[in-house]
Amino acid sequence: MSFALPVIPLKKRYHIAFHVLCWLVVAAFFFYYLHSSGNLTFFRGLDVMIGLLFNIIIFYVNWYVLIPKFLARNRILQYIGYMLATLLFISLIRPPLDYFVFGDFNPNMQSVYSSELLLQYLLGGLINVFISSALKVTGNYIRNESRNKELEKQKLTAELAYLKSQVNPHFLFNTLNNIYSLAYKQSPETPDAIMKLSLLMRYMLYESNDTLVSLQKEVEHIHNFIDLQKLRLREQASIKFDIQGDMTGKIIAPMMMMTLVENAFKHGLVSKNEVGISINLVVNDKSLTFSTINNTSSHKKKGFGGIGLENLKQRLKMLYPNRHELTFEEKEGIFYATLKLYFQPKS
Repeated sequence: MSFALPVIPLKKRYHIAFHVLCWLVVAAFFFYYLHSSGNLTFFRGLDVMIGLLFNIIIFYVNWYVLIPKFLARNRILQYIGYMLATLLFISLIRPPLDYFVFGDFNPNMQSVYSSELLLQYLLGGLINVFISSALKVTGNYIRNESRNKELEKQKLTAELAYLKSQVNPHFLFNTLNNIYSLAYKQSPETPDAIMKLSLLMRYMLYESNDTLVSLQKEVEHIHNFIDLQKLRLREQASIKFDIQGDMTGKIIAPMMMMTLVENAFKHGLVSKNEVGISINLVVNDKSLTFSTINNTSSHKKKGFGGIGLENLKQRLKMLYPNRHELTFEEKEGIFYATLKLYFQPKS
């Protein structure tokens, strides 16, 4: 019958190796001090090793037993009681050991116990416990903070995925309605519309899944959407898209500006008193300003709600905290939407 030794994970092995190294450094310091003072002898060295062994015992009893079982569970009084009991026990068993091992080599050692010696061992143990507790608590805090950040990141990713799952079907639903209208009229431009939809879907399914995309690609996506809308609207409305500034090297979160464009087409071409749709993009080194102007279909009586705009607000809060401005205004039947995004500062 054979027994297999347990396999220690690599991370655990590094942890053990680090602790061993730290204790070796402490031992080396004491031996160097004895050597430099000319007091290094066999029995002095043995005394250092025994003292170090007791300190290691105190350190890891506190590290692996007292802190997890009592301090981490807010059982403070029990922790203090067991910690003092441990230190007292160690302080009581060390003097007899020192006396019988080193008594013959230390003429000043008159008795097994002395108040001075007990106090020395207790104070040394308390310092050891303090160092052990500080390291343990600090390590736990760092690990908890790292874990919380990872959980927050996973939560953010899940929320963004959920919001995107709402945006994309909403977008596709409107676009398919447009193509259906062309097909119903047996328009010769139907194949071109289907090709435009293919380009739109490719962007949405593949490139918009990235956290950040090129501003130029986002603008190209908007152009494709507008072209698709023009096929349906023909000469019925005025649609303008004006761009100012250099887009080279700029990146943004996908589908932000697109939400305002969709909203403009959804509500801006339903009135008999058409004013058309005006879309403007101004880009500078630190920010961009994107605005849409269109006639209104009430927008829920100035509530400016809707799935698209509400999702846009939530995504902006998550992806551009304190780095965005979003405003809506309605004047005399004209709806104004303005989005300002501040680019991520270069590190």
